[in-house]
This record gives sequence, C-alpha cells and structure tokens, in this order.
Amino acid sequence: MNRPNSYIRNNQDVLAAKSLRGKLIDGARNPFWLAPMAGITDICFRQLMDEMGAGVLVSELVSAKGLLYNSGKTHQMIAVHPKSKSLVGIQLFGESEEDIINAAHHVKEVGASFVDINLGCPVKKVVKKGSGAALMRDPAYLETFLTKIKRGIELPLTVKMRTGWSHDELTIHECVRAAKNSGCEWVAIHGRTRAQGYEGKADWGLIAEVKQRAQIPIVGNGDIRTVDQAQKLLSDSGVDAVMIGRGALRNPWIFKECIGLDTNDFESSCEVLDRYLELLRAEYDLRNTLIYLRKFASWLVYGYPGAASFRSSMYHLLTIDELIQSARIFFERVAHLPKPKFKSSESFMASGHG
Repeated sequence: MNRPNSYIRNNQDVLAAKSLRGKLIDGARNPFWLAPMAGITDICFRQLMDEMGAGVLVSELVSAKGLLYNSGKTHQMIAVHPKSKSLVGIQLFGESEEDIINAAHHVKEVGASFVDINLGCPVKKVVKKGSGAALMRDPAYLETFLTKIKRGIELPLTVKMRTGWSHDELTIHECVRAAKNSGCEWVAIHGRTRAQGYEGKADWGLIAEVKQRAQIPIVGNGDIRTVDQAQKLLSDSGVDAVMIGRGALRNPWIFKECIGLDTNDFESSCEVLDRYLELLRAEYDLRNTLIYLRKFASWLVYGYPGAASFRSSMYHLLTIDELIQSARIFFERVAHLPKPKFKSSESFMASGHG
C-alpha cells in the first residue's frame, strides 16, 4: 500500500551546518531514524540506510578511550561517508567527561553532525565502569556529567537512554530532565530497563508519558519491526521521531516505505546486496567484506522458504562471487512470493542488536 509522502521534507541536501543554526532535530529528513546497533551500524550500513531514506543515522557504540589511544579499528568506527543526506551522529561511551570531550574533537574532524552519549548499554563491562545504563542511577550526577561535556564540545549533544536501571529504579523522567537542563538536543529512549536487557516488550506507554511531560524532543525506540508499527507508534505516542533497528535489517526498504515512496521503484534484493558489497569493498579487506556480506544476506532471506538452508550453506562458500551467485539463485526462486512479514512473536537478533 502506498502512503502519502507526508513525511518527506524538501531538505534532502541539508547537512549539519544548517542544523547548527537552529534545533538539530529540524535537520532530520523525516521522523524515521536508524537506531545504533553494535557491530552493524558502521559506515557502510549507515551509507546504505542513508540511500534508503533514513531520517537520521547513528553509529554503533564507540569507546572514547579507544579514540584517545588512537586505535585504528576504533577510528574506523567513526568514519562518516561523504555527501550524506541524513544527519550522522557518533555514539560515544566513557566513564569520564574529559575522555568524551577529547574524543568529540575526533568526531568533529570526521564530519559528524552530533555526538550521542550512550546511557542505555546494559553490558557488564560497560556498566561496571560507570558508563552506559549505570549513569541513569544518579540523575543529579548525570546532569553534571552531561553539562560538563556540553560545555566542552563544539558539536550538538544528544543522549540515548533506557527507562531506568530496573522496574524499582525507573529514573527516566529525572534523567530526561537532566538531559534538558544540560543542553542536549533530544533524548532517544529504548523502552526497557537495564535489568530487562533485550527481553520482554518495550514500554511505549511509558515513552508516551515521558513525551507528555518532557520539555525536550523525545525519540522512541524498541520493538519496531514493520512500517505499520513505526507509523502507529509515532502517531500514538506523540514522540518527535522513532528509531528502527532490527526492522531495518530484514527490510532495508523500511524507511522508504515509512515515508510513502512507491514500492514499484524499489531496488531488488540483489541490487541492494550488490550496492552493499560495493560499499564494503571500499572500506574493508576481503575477509571482513565476506563476513559483513554473509550477515546481510542472511537477514535479507530471513522468513522465506529455504532461508535456513541458505544461511547454513553460506558458511561453506569461500568467495564473494560464490555468495552473490548463490543469493541470486535464491532470490530468483522466491521472486514470486510476497515479502515475509516480521512477526512480533519471532525471535530475531535477540542478543542486543537494535
């Protein structure tokens, strides 16, 4: 079903420079954004989603200390593709304000639009250092922490957080207020507590409640798998934008669908796979290109008959040409079938991506 282009803005070439003159969120192409995902939202995937119409792009979680130690791998994680039509943010984590302030200089140099602070990561090695979700346990300290960072960096500052440490520590309202007071541009909320990890359901009722009380733009995140969900949650919750993670892995066209572009003009699965390969080859060696390509191909076939067998066979294919040829054969075989629906009951990438 084609939807009206009510979300399309005439600012396809708006870059960070323009957004810095007003509110950062005014520079977003549309309210359907790519969520940061560890090991996934690197420069190649971000550029692909930029071409697919995502409203804002956020990097995978990046260690501020890794940047300061001049780790080549970490610096590669903050690379920004040229001529982006979407705002690109780099998500940092670190236990000290000084580390993040110093790392932000590197982020500015690569041409990012904003710095995003992670207050949601539940992983033990992150929270035990006082980073990620641990920062939500003390909203007063969080305000001081963010205020110092805001004053020390030149780029706009945003945050992504959970609803709290646990159901007994739902500090989301206080932490949103801390973000507002410190000068952040928006707060993205993953509707789960740290204790939940990635289990259970995202609490969109609480996200809507936060939006009603907040004096800062709110972005909702969690469990968006389909276009209908994205549009309905955006409307029902009243948030300023929604972030889509896992839904974009199985359906990279989801952003185009959300803004109502004609599905007849969409690229085929093979064309998307070919484009992703082109981007990977420009960034990675043969080994890493093959690893990323296998993952992406496995997401694209998910839900089709024979998908499990295809995924298994991929790891016996040792060259890119073999993988691409196998994918072409697969998609030709299922071309007459409708695109699989991503059901809420399905377990997919449940270990923490998106």
